[in-house]
Amino acid sequence: MTSLKAVLGAAALAAGLWVSAASAETLRVLAWEGYADPDWVKDFTKETGIDVDVVFVGSDDEIWAKIKGSEGKDFDVMAVNTAQLQRYIDADLVKPWDLSKIPNQKDVLPRFQDLSKISGVTRDGKAYGIPFCFDSIGLIYDTDKVKPAPTSMSVLWDPQYQGKVLAYDNGEHNFSFTALTLGIENPFHLSDDQFAAVKAKLLELKPNVLSFYTTADEALQIYQNNDVALIWANYGQQQLKAMQKVGAHVAYIAPAEGSLSWLDNWALTSGAKDPDAAAKWVNFLLDKKIGAELSERTGFGNTAVASSNANDKDKLVWLESVEDPLKRSDLWNEIKASQ
Repeated sequence: MTSLKAVLGAAALAAGLWVSAASAETLRVLAWEGYADPDWVKDFTKETGIDVDVVFVGSDDEIWAKIKGSEGKDFDVMAVNTAQLQRYIDADLVKPWDLSKIPNQKDVLPRFQDLSKISGVTRDGKAYGIPFCFDSIGLIYDTDKVKPAPTSMSVLWDPQYQGKVLAYDNGEHNFSFTALTLGIENPFHLSDDQFAAVKAKLLELKPNVLSFYTTADEALQIYQNNDVALIWANYGQQQLKAMQKVGAHVAYIAPAEGSLSWLDNWALTSGAKDPDAAAKWVNFLLDKKIGAELSERTGFGNTAVASSNANDKDKLVWLESVEDPLKRSDLWNEIKASQ
């Protein structure tokens, strides 16, 4: 009888343990490829005991569809850029972080420590985004054809490079970077007069443009088969790295007037089941070792340790939502169709 009780007791204990494990919360993460690598997930679980279920996305629209579709209840934490985050705050799909639960935020690179100075990540003094990785949208130039090394996007308009420029096919970004080149302080909210000035400037650029591209692979193919001197590099230093890998003699600059830059943040969804677990995830990924690995693996800059993506003197202009995407698109199509 004693043995039977022991067996039953052990069975009950085992069943209880199984139920406890099965009911334990799993952190649900929505992220881009490269932001939650399997070895990091494994180490996080080993360190904290928290399981992680990662879903990868391929576009900003996909992130919005998944979060909006479930009213924030299908995921606990997501990666989102500064140009998109305010949209989620407006829709009550995210909630602010308790920064005391993310101590590694205090030890990131100086430009990312004061969140109040980073456009798009706070609202009413509360932090809704924790910066994680970034890249500038700068200029790639052929080192054999462009001398001396340029310092500004204004080189794209130099007559000696007629027919030797690759331009990115996007109205929003083209109006923004040209506005910076013209010295306009806020490139994302243009007045009617500023729109007219930027449009005229882009029309002046047209004779220098050999072709427009949409993907980094397409730009590389055009470069390899044509006489190209300058590329407006929408894909930043990741694009540079890919070109150098195949032997292209190219270098990269972040223009002195300011470089459009994307900054991806970790955000806490309004439906997060365990905000403390989400904070542990973010704090873990702000580790300097992981930051260095992120930059090595992806080519992106990270917020924890210095990388080649930016130095302290580079003026990075974080992307924001623009005043009228449709207007920019229509004007850009007019510019492309012009003779």
